[in-house]
Amino acid sequence: MFVSRSVALALLAFSLSACVTTPSSTRAERDAYLAQFVGQSSQQIRQQLDLSLLGYEQVSSPQISPQALTYTVIRPISIPIPVANAPATGPAHIPAPIGPANSYDVNLHCQIVFRLEQNIAHSVHYSGRTC
Repeated sequence: MFVSRSVALALLAFSLSACVTTPSSTRAERDAYLAQFVGQSSQQIRQQLDLSLLGYEQVSSPQISPQALTYTVIRPISIPIPVANAPATGPAHIPAPIGPANSYDVNLHCQIVFRLEQNIAHSVHYSGRTC
């Protein structure tokens, strides 16, 4: 019984630590930040948009066409690696090989697209589940 509670608490702590390591901007904050660029020209957007405020990194220069201004971005996250601990009671030790890293680093991809009409942004859309 004690071991199962300990395991349950360890899993809960691990899942909460995974939440802590993700970027801090919420969907509402992202939507509000990007919505302020609707109505501006593509040149103004390229000069003023700072995607790092949302936890994104630009992969390349924005792509522009008469219909759209597209940013390809990544959101780097770290996923903690669980580590097995030896039981508190008993003489046995559990060998747990641990590498040099304490987490997996992952880049989640996303596209942010400003729809343009006469070089003015009329809407903003996202593609990719990680936006």
